[in-house]
Amino acid sequence: MPFNSINFIYFFGVICPIYWLFKANFKIQNIILLVGSLYFYAQVDLKLCALWAVISLITWSLGNALEKFQQRKTILWLGLFLIFSQLFIAKYYNWLLGDFSGTLSIYKFASTIGLSYYTLAASSYLVDIYRKKLSPVTNPVTLGAYLSFFPQLLSGPIPIAYKDLPQYSQSRSISINSVEEATQRILWGIFKKVIVAGLLAKPVDYIFYNHSELGFIYLWLAIVLYSFQVYMDFSGYSDMAWGIAKLFGIKINANFNSPFISRTIDEFWRRWHLSLSAWLKEYIYLPLGGRGSNKWQYMVNIFIVFFMSGVWHGANANFILWGSFNGLLFILAILTGWTREKNDTQYGMKGFFSMLLVFLSIAFTRVFFRSPDFATAITYYQDMFKLNDFSIPDIGIMGLGLSAMIVFVEWLQRNKKHPADIFGWSLSIRLVIYASVISVIYWMWPTQNPIEYIYFKF
Repeated sequence: MPFNSINFIYFFGVICPIYWLFKANFKIQNIILLVGSLYFYAQVDLKLCALWAVISLITWSLGNALEKFQQRKTILWLGLFLIFSQLFIAKYYNWLLGDFSGTLSIYKFASTIGLSYYTLAASSYLVDIYRKKLSPVTNPVTLGAYLSFFPQLLSGPIPIAYKDLPQYSQSRSISINSVEEATQRILWGIFKKVIVAGLLAKPVDYIFYNHSELGFIYLWLAIVLYSFQVYMDFSGYSDMAWGIAKLFGIKINANFNSPFISRTIDEFWRRWHLSLSAWLKEYIYLPLGGRGSNKWQYMVNIFIVFFMSGVWHGANANFILWGSFNGLLFILAILTGWTREKNDTQYGMKGFFSMLLVFLSIAFTRVFFRSPDFATAITYYQDMFKLNDFSIPDIGIMGLGLSAMIVFVEWLQRNKKHPADIFGWSLSIRLVIYASVISVIYWMWPTQNPIEYIYFKF
């Protein structure tokens, strides 16, 4: 049930008013969220709800055991093993061990959508209790509402338990300003996902499917278009998720912060997929020692984090190569000193060329991300450097232009909380902008809308 579908509009139109009828009782609100979220998830695959229930029960039970028993480390490792073993069997065993359908057919799902996200949320809960950053919740409905919250269930953002779970144990409120802020994010997200990513999808598919027959300029264009497509698709989803959650009085993490205005590789990763970066930092990078005592330990830890990011993205060697490739880029930036101080806000011609170089470097790695297998990726890379056809591409121009416009808006709004934040403008101008954006979305809404989100498969 994607956000940009008519079924979701019906679903939201029913659950949101019922939810706010019980504003005075957050426990009943949690029950409504839990039931609604499981119904939402069941539209993907009913068996996935059963797997979610198993993982949630394990998480709740062992979370309370961590508080009551002395063998805390044993309980923690048992919990992490049980949680991640479910993810491994459902998502990775076919790739690594072959098809054991005769013995593990129960793990065959129409899709493993959402599984990678709520397993990270569940493991975060156990680790935070072990670290004494969080007390276990006594009511399983509270934990269930947190783990299943439908705006972030299918594709994140990934929560951090000690930061995000407490709001499920307190009253929530909503205001006119909250509704308007949510509307800003949702409209911005719809425009990016449905209109811009939709325009980019066809030329990207065409070039990647036919790369051996096209000139090298087409192939370079495709990695640019695909980088924009991934961003518009995923950040569009994340903006809609943030806005929808806001309408329920729940604050979820931001997932992007204008990544394509980055001037160095490290800055890009401080702006891209922020919730995954925060999880990896909290639960892998810092326990490994963070920057460590020397540059070499720092670089090793960075590479491990990027390697794990690749593994998390999917059961495919290409994702591991993509993660490793980006880890090496980050290490190269460290070795060359091409990093940026967080308080550096200066932009100029040098900054523009740095932004362009960062973008192209990241885009170059996405051949692994987009290709179905290693052999195809290598062939694509080889074809990119065959200077045998200088014909100028005539596809993807509108999508490219709208992408550039969005990046320009993000640059202009770089000091705002979000590029869609126009609260400093007068109400009349804001209303005109909202009406204009809605009109453009309605006018440009594709006849055959690519409903599926790219990151649903992760």
